[in-house]
Amino acid sequence: MISVTAADRVGIVYSVTGALLDLGGNVLELSQTVMRGYFTIILEAGFAEPKSVEEITEAIRDRGKRFDLRVVVIEVENGRSEPLVAQGERFILTVLGDDSPGIVHNIAGSLAAHGVNIIDLHARVDGTRFSLVMEALIPHDMTPGSIRAELERYGRAHNLEAFVTHENIFAAT
Repeated sequence: MISVTAADRVGIVYSVTGALLDLGGNVLELSQTVMRGYFTIILEAGFAEPKSVEEITEAIRDRGKRFDLRVVVIEVENGRSEPLVAQGERFILTVLGDDSPGIVHNIAGSLAAHGVNIIDLHARVDGTRFSLVMEALIPHDMTPGSIRAELERYGRAHNLEAFVTHENIFAAT
């Protein structure tokens, strides 16, 4: 698992993936975003021949030296591990409304208390407006309606709207 952060510049993805390719690596999964002018990427890479954490880190830093990359490499033993969290159905949860401190914390706590696993989350404040979109696994023994009701309860107290959409419906629209 590799994460890289730097001030956003054109060419960082090219540089990081090029360093991995030079080492004989293959990108297995990748997520990248720019937040408030900072680039961040996290990815999983596989290698035909074993590579040390130091070798991978140095290759990425060397190839991307003009970007002043901050690199963290974590060696994953024996490939993918079994999930440590309960599985469920994928839903897209959206929360929109007025910003106030603690929204992400309170929503994440409420979902965790119900066993909902957050897979991907993006939240942003633009002026006084707050928006959150997340992909989450809702346990099979929970209904989307119960999660929506929980989000709506919180939303009423904080002037927020909440939506829970199954991933198939979200993808179709």
